[in-house]
Amino acid sequence: MSLKFIALALPLLAIAPAQADELVKNGLPCVEEICLGDGIAELSKLKWNTSQNPIKLGNKSVATAARQLNASDLQSLRQTFPDPGEAGPYIYDKQFDGGALPVLSRVPAACETNELFGTYISTIGIPTRVGISLTSFPAAPGKQAWTVTTIAREYPTATSNQEKSVITTELNKRYYKFGAGTQATADPKPGQGRFIASGMNRFGFALTLFRGNDEEKRLKQHPACSAK
Repeated sequence: MSLKFIALALPLLAIAPAQADELVKNGLPCVEEICLGDGIAELSKLKWNTSQNPIKLGNKSVATAARQLNASDLQSLRQTFPDPGEAGPYIYDKQFDGGALPVLSRVPAACETNELFGTYISTIGIPTRVGISLTSFPAAPGKQAWTVTTIAREYPTATSNQEKSVITTELNKRYYKFGAGTQATADPKPGQGRFIASGMNRFGFALTLFRGNDEEKRLKQHPACSAK
């Protein structure tokens, strides 16, 4: 087992039972820096990688914030977000970063299921991909808020079966109540979180927030959507 891997794995494995309990907030699973169900306030505490337009210009990357949307782009965007405002470029690219959060907080409503992704480097140097959605929940279907709905991590330095086994064992302990290491977890209800192991090609995991099969129906109850 390489020294580099040990340096990566030790912080993960050094969590005592009392500390492991802290990886749950309001009944939802977390990583060290962020939890499912968190909002703009918690997202703003992290340093996000600058989001890049997926299409390069002259073989050069362009920040999403600099993207210019044309009339056709805006018309398409407004089918889901009636008033995207300054957040339009981020929403169109389905990406966010630290600069996006203030303008996203001013977007009043989404009328369809949505998700934007951003990436930060964890406290132990692991790239962490986070998905946020403007969504609502059954208790308040007419109210919407940006919410962390996906957290995904990969461990590219874990290449041997032994290394993967060490991490898998710890992840199963951490997230057992959310389905890690068992197939017996009942189907989630809206607002509950679940653990998903990554496939064979990419070793890692994801935490996902179940938003309910009726999410779009709830979203359309927002005044900005019901008036369309």
